[in-house]
Amino acid sequence: MPELNLLPFLDLVLAFVGILIVVFALQAPNRPETGRPLAIDDLIVCQADGAVTLHAGPEAEPIVYRETELDALLARLAAQGDGVRNLVFALTQDCFGTRRAFEDAFSRFTSRLDPRAETRRAFRLSFRPLSTAPDALPRLLTEWREHGD
Repeated sequence: MPELNLLPFLDLVLAFVGILIVVFALQAPNRPETGRPLAIDDLIVCQADGAVTLHAGPEAEPIVYRETELDALLARLAAQGDGVRNLVFALTQDCFGTRRAFEDAFSRFTSRLDPRAETRRAFRLSFRPLSTAPDALPRLLTEWREHGD
């Protein structure tokens, strides 16, 4: 039985894969220039692990909560009204521990909401990365205020 030499075939396959990787790496991403910005009813900002800042409206004064007070923050949001609330958690690269704690508190909180209650509340949670640049938060707040979401 003759031995098969697959090295030339393997060489062609790997060369083809390498060409595909180069082609995909050199393509510029297609980012849409239009579109509606994300709706925000309440904004929670984390710029350092251990504390978050609640902006309960575009013009509301920010309130600082420690990581241990996240249940009080969510209780305050629940008291603001019924219907669907868009909650955005903006965070920098230094906040992954606080994000995990917030996700745990949020899941406990939403599991306690009673769907048969007279005032029905639902929260739509989304996460938004925030740059560590000094003007990142003011720019986000300005965009939020301009769009009136």
